[in-house]
Amino acid sequence: MTVRHFDVTDEAVAARVVQLQRAAYAVEAKLIGFDGIPPLHDTVADVQAHKIVWVGAFQGDNLVGGLGYSDDGPVRDIDRLFVDPAEARRGIGRALVSSVLDHPELHVSTGAANHPARELYESLGFVAAGQREIAVGVTVTSFVHRKEDAPAP
Repeated sequence: MTVRHFDVTDEAVAARVVQLQRAAYAVEAKLIGFDGIPPLHDTVADVQAHKIVWVGAFQGDNLVGGLGYSDDGPVRDIDRLFVDPAEARRGIGRALVSSVLDHPELHVSTGAANHPARELYESLGFVAAGQREIAVGVTVTSFVHRKEDAPAP
């Protein structure tokens, strides 16, 4: 597996992102009991319009996971992280998040009931920074990772 930046201007690549996002976020939707997760409903045009940087995990030429982020000055915001459910729990998400940990400060949010994602972020040195209710009975936890606070390798 290789992790590298990729471009979604090619319609076939954007379509693969949509396919993977829908499959991955359907799993999260079941975990948290909420199907209003925005990437779950993205179209190819939506993916191409997002002003984020894309990092992908590839097995050969096949995209099996992705991460999208934006930089706002000193803060890098992880907008989305998705892995093909058939490839889950094989270190792909960890590799993707690890590839962006060089930034001084990162922010990410996930469903409070999404324990696999929470465990991943916490194992990489992210610290819970708060919770907010996004729909009745649906809570999202925000995490922060500061390079100086990260555990030594």
